[in-house]
Amino acid sequence: MQPHFIKFDPYNFVPVTRTPWAGRLVADTKAKGLEAPPGGWPERVGESWEVSTDASFPSRISQLKNPAGEPQLFTELLHTSGFHFLGEAIAQQFGSHCPLLLKWLSARDPLSVQVHPNHDHPLLKENECGKPESWLVMDTDMGGHVFLGFKEGLSKEEIITALRNDRARDVMHMVFPLAGDYISIPTGCVHATGPGVLIAEPQYVLPEKSGKTWRLSDWGRRYNERGEEDANGKPRELHVEEALSAIDWQLPRGKELENLLIISMNHKDIFTGNKNNPFPIQYFASAGIYTYKPLVPGQFSLVTCWKGQLQLVSKNGHTREHLVLNTGESGLVSAAAGEIEIVLAEPQPFIRPEAAFFAFVPPQSLAGQGD
Repeated sequence: MQPHFIKFDPYNFVPVTRTPWAGRLVADTKAKGLEAPPGGWPERVGESWEVSTDASFPSRISQLKNPAGEPQLFTELLHTSGFHFLGEAIAQQFGSHCPLLLKWLSARDPLSVQVHPNHDHPLLKENECGKPESWLVMDTDMGGHVFLGFKEGLSKEEIITALRNDRARDVMHMVFPLAGDYISIPTGCVHATGPGVLIAEPQYVLPEKSGKTWRLSDWGRRYNERGEEDANGKPRELHVEEALSAIDWQLPRGKELENLLIISMNHKDIFTGNKNNPFPIQYFASAGIYTYKPLVPGQFSLVTCWKGQLQLVSKNGHTREHLVLNTGESGLVSAAAGEIEIVLAEPQPFIRPEAAFFAFVPPQSLAGQGD
């Protein structure tokens, strides 16, 4: 009998050589609830792939072992039990691939200024796809910020000239988000994560393809082979012309764009998705016992906990199955689980527990929906 809940290895970190902008907030947050991984906590972590069936950084399931006694790959489990875990509609469409990829991000320096194309963009290679994504701001430091779209009052020609001359800061709109802000990053929206912000990032990636990022600027930086900024190092590859071809110039600018793409999540709030954001979410931020209903009926949910402790309790079946997620851990609620009970606890005084559940709606199902 398959479980209703699974928990993933929380140490699925991307090497800093691939994320030279990496910050401290991922590792510092996980260290509050978890033992150090073998070799100790990395000095910096840019990305932690919390839930992934991507071959580059696949998730392993903490409580299930393969015949060799190692944690089972999430992909292997979906090969045999996709309908149980993902739900019939998603399993039929995506097979053993989970279309919802969940990452944690933390930057010491701003990420490159970038844009993600649509899945059908003509410049994508056969093994590439677009990468719609969103950002849930889990925590911020003083001055933490992100870049979202362009400033008001600039012409398209002025923006293009600035981008081609690596002057992105002159034209990008800066936002100082608060914890609990949920920011849509639709394809065609130019963006960059700034320093001092801890983000949970759901993404939509197609099976056996790599979600594509086209960089407009990397702020003039150079890096050595260790992923350290170095004036004698090499710059990262840019894709200026490809990125310019993918920009959605119909998006508004400045505060109008903030109003379109940012919502503030409060305790128990539910966002069901819209044309700019195919990732429904429910946010919890207070100790207590609650009922969680699937955000999309008959479908899986992903869940991540970054403060306190979260217990999942099954109400479906004769046995009350339960799973505990500590600070820094993420898991999956199977489609078969249906409605469940959740318990948010403060393992330490004055630590308000926080967690969020994510789901996925194919963007075509949201066509025409507004905010």
